[in-house]
Amino acid sequence: MLSTKDGYKIECTEMRDVAVGSKQHLEVRTSMDPHVIWKHLVPYQEKLLLTVSTQRGCVHSCQFCDVSPLPFKGNLTQEEIQDQVKFLLKSLPYVKQCDKAKIGFARMGEPAHNLDNVLGAMGNLKYLSKKKNKKFRWLPCFNTILPINCLHSPEKVLDAVIDFKERCYDGFLHLQISCNSTDEDKRQELFGGSPVMTIEDIIAYVRKQEITERTVTMNFIVMEGVEVDVKKLKKMGMTGDMFTVKLIPLNRTIKGDSHNLKALANYNNYEELEKLGREFEAEGIPTVIDAIAKCEEAGLCCGQLAQIFQEKDI
Repeated sequence: MLSTKDGYKIECTEMRDVAVGSKQHLEVRTSMDPHVIWKHLVPYQEKLLLTVSTQRGCVHSCQFCDVSPLPFKGNLTQEEIQDQVKFLLKSLPYVKQCDKAKIGFARMGEPAHNLDNVLGAMGNLKYLSKKKNKKFRWLPCFNTILPINCLHSPEKVLDAVIDFKERCYDGFLHLQISCNSTDEDKRQELFGGSPVMTIEDIIAYVRKQEITERTVTMNFIVMEGVEVDVKKLKKMGMTGDMFTVKLIPLNRTIKGDSHNLKALANYNNYEELEKLGREFEAEGIPTVIDAIAKCEEAGLCCGQLAQIFQEKDI
């Protein structure tokens, strides 16, 4: 946790992924014993998961996110974003090399509203790690809802990020677009009423671009009573050569509870997520199913740490 010069609490995090399969996957999902989880963590040298914030709070009021109750105080500067990266690197003195340092720029805030500063910070990642004598292969992640009411149109955001992806990282950049439902009215409702680029328009626009190395990820937080229709996405033109789908369970949050949002599947009924994943795979769309990060139990969902620090004046 860092503070800006005006005292605003800013979240940035460092964690590790879980390397599991079959029986081990079940063991991690069904256990609350940290020692069980620790023994399955991916070594630091192989993969790191880092996140930094791009705004003081967030202008959007997504129904599932605990950042939205925090006061919105505008964009962070490029230097303030980079300060978070420096802080995370300093907190890892024992990690000198990493084959995949995946860093997300959406812990707090919507990066599309701070495009230039976010891309500027992404462009300096190699310099920042080299200065700390660390050999990191960075995988920057631009996670966005593609809002329409923005300084840049969603098309301009996609243009800028895809150009940066191909030009500066030889395609090795993770562009993830929040979808959450194939029902556009429900999508806008989940995003707190914020108008966003439609999935059909996103698919049509991305299909015109040259995408190498990593495809564009369409992320769905799977919830009870919220439509995720594979056939509808296929009709829109989604194909496996340009897109990957990510399915994750809804983490329980204060904001989500207030809107009566419920996870369709999680650790105890993981087979429901697997079933949906198989529907995508049957249509030739690569699918990632993520249901191991126990953020809700640890109080590590976006915005929760900042609220604790602000309430307790830490």
